[in-house]
Amino acid sequence: MPKQLAKGVWLNVMPTTQFKTISMTVDFLVPGSAPELSNRILLAQLLETSSAQYPTQTAMAEKLSMMYGASFGVNVFRYGKAEGLRFSSTIINDHFIGGHSLLNEMIDFMQSVIYQPLVKDRAFDPETFNRQKQNLIAYLRSLNDDKQYYAEQQLNALYFKGQPFFATSLYGDEASILGINGSDLYRDYQTLLAHDQIQITVAGDVDEKAVAFALSKWGLTDRQEQIENPIFQRPVTAVETATESQKLQQSKLNLAYRLPVYYRDERFYQALVFNGLFGGTPISMLFKNVREKNSLAYYASSRFDGFTGTLLVQAGIDQSKEAVVKQLIDEQLVAISKGEFSDEVFNQVVASLINARESRLDSQRALVNHSMLDHLVRQTVSAKEWVAKVKQVTPAEVAAIARQVRLQAVYFLKGEDLK
Repeated sequence: MPKQLAKGVWLNVMPTTQFKTISMTVDFLVPGSAPELSNRILLAQLLETSSAQYPTQTAMAEKLSMMYGASFGVNVFRYGKAEGLRFSSTIINDHFIGGHSLLNEMIDFMQSVIYQPLVKDRAFDPETFNRQKQNLIAYLRSLNDDKQYYAEQQLNALYFKGQPFFATSLYGDEASILGINGSDLYRDYQTLLAHDQIQITVAGDVDEKAVAFALSKWGLTDRQEQIENPIFQRPVTAVETATESQKLQQSKLNLAYRLPVYYRDERFYQALVFNGLFGGTPISMLFKNVREKNSLAYYASSRFDGFTGTLLVQAGIDQSKEAVVKQLIDEQLVAISKGEFSDEVFNQVVASLINARESRLDSQRALVNHSMLDHLVRQTVSAKEWVAKVKQVTPAEVAAIARQVRLQAVYFLKGEDLK
């Protein structure tokens, strides 16, 4: 049960002896915007590599080494209309190192890197800031060499036309990042620390009272809870299409559909099974009929995002096969909508989803993220409940889900033989 440390500040301790490590995450959450997203991506780059107490990557690495090889990272995530800046650290359980309290040391370390950044004259240290900004821009430019990533971004731009927050990559937007300076970013960071919702999650063999006492030294203050509902319901629009040619041998066909089912609503588990049957598992109809049976794709898969009601399909194909692959993808949707799939395949998909879910129980990181999502959507679903809900899904319900799917955007990166 989450414990409120201050208004808008929550602590969730997950006591478990399952792991030999203790994991801690500190999430700063806010309603998303494209400029704010780019700011946070650059912040993550800066704050992961330096702080006032550990001004270089070497100093940071030495501190983590002294904490028996602890890990530390900063990243940005997006779930529907919510975005978050996450600080995370993992240490070995105190019991394995003779009782030395690494937990308190980790909590003190996290406070230091979060609240004492490397600053000079009320701006991020210019040398560090410029270096990390250049590194991020160079990385963004290099991503364009990944043609599947490039195609996905172009599809997002079509599908989320007029919604820049959703269209922006979680690696950032180069134009926005180029416009950020060290003083403005430091001021924005101070606003983030003072006003963002905070979710702190600790998982491992720990005591909630001990964790709460250690965190009481942070001086966490009240703030408004700004995220009431992270779900984004995109309206139906006319289909957007775009084709681009580049010199590459394998073409990329990407499609976006609206599927008006949302995270943990009454049809959410039906949509999970539908996606597994359509293209989300190695036994899916896209994989079997587009890739294997007809040999029309190097890969073909689908992905469902319940926070935006979006179904994405991606396929690597020969440029001359565009029309026939589109037709075959549509045929798989029609077949599912008519219930034209065997009970054997349906049951295999359900079993595959359950096995994947149960395997995530062995991941401390997955448990922590699941806890954060529970708090974000104000609803808790245990692993046992999740499995039960998936098992309750019927073939008729999956067929009904397929009939809700509407194509909204198509992006084709047309390859040209390299000469």
